[in-house]
Amino acid sequence: MLARCRGAFFLLLLPLITASAGCRNKTDLVEMELRTREQLYREVLSQQQSSEARMLALQLEIEALRKGSKISPEQAASTYGLKRIVLGRATGGFDNDGLPGDEVLQVVVEPRDYDDHAIKAPGTLQIIALEITPQGVKLPLCTWDISNEQLRQNWKQGLLSTGYTLMLPWKQFPAHEQVRVVVRFVTPDQRVYEADKDIKVRPVPGAGQKRIEEPIPCPVPDMGPLLVPIGRVAPAPHTTQWRAAEMPERVTIGRPTPID
Repeated sequence: MLARCRGAFFLLLLPLITASAGCRNKTDLVEMELRTREQLYREVLSQQQSSEARMLALQLEIEALRKGSKISPEQAASTYGLKRIVLGRATGGFDNDGLPGDEVLQVVVEPRDYDDHAIKAPGTLQIIALEITPQGVKLPLCTWDISNEQLRQNWKQGLLSTGYTLMLPWKQFPAHEQVRVVVRFVTPDQRVYEADKDIKVRPVPGAGQKRIEEPIPCPVPDMGPLLVPIGRVAPAPHTTQWRAAEMPERVTIGRPTPID
């Protein structure tokens, strides 16, 4: 009797279990379809953005060539596809000799196109390093100018970053760990792109003392011959009447006499 009751109860629950399993399968199918459509939408959107970026680059290239810009058609594609520059993650101090402190500044510049992909765009580079004191004051530290040929030879493509990788020895060692790196990229048609980044470096021991002990010499300006005012003539407004003192051929030096 008990076995018959259990069998009847199982028969009653079987339709409910089958219905719930069917709903679960339908839900999985709907979710799979939604994921597929979302992936297709992203792919179409990426293709649309790529086409718009390519059209904009071609328009800029055509306008520049019509104006007679000094740029070859081969360089125009990479130059006018450039949208911005980015300083890579590897930008920072670099220990080159194993001793305490960073002796070299490593700068990674990534030119990006309208799809935000790294491209080997031609141009020149100016790098400025500013030292940031604990009070927040930014002091000029070093400046480097990189030519087009030097930049072309330092293009590197890797897993973590792709761009121009430059190893720059310090012209003056920083005394503080906070440094701001400012990069200006100039294309052949004189367009300027700029990026900056705050980094931390390990100062070389004694860098601050060396800077105090070895001050930068300041040139003494040439002030010209000394001019002495003669007479009590009132000068004209906003003018100064000065002329050299006329000295006789022979002079006699006597005892000092008080002047009333």
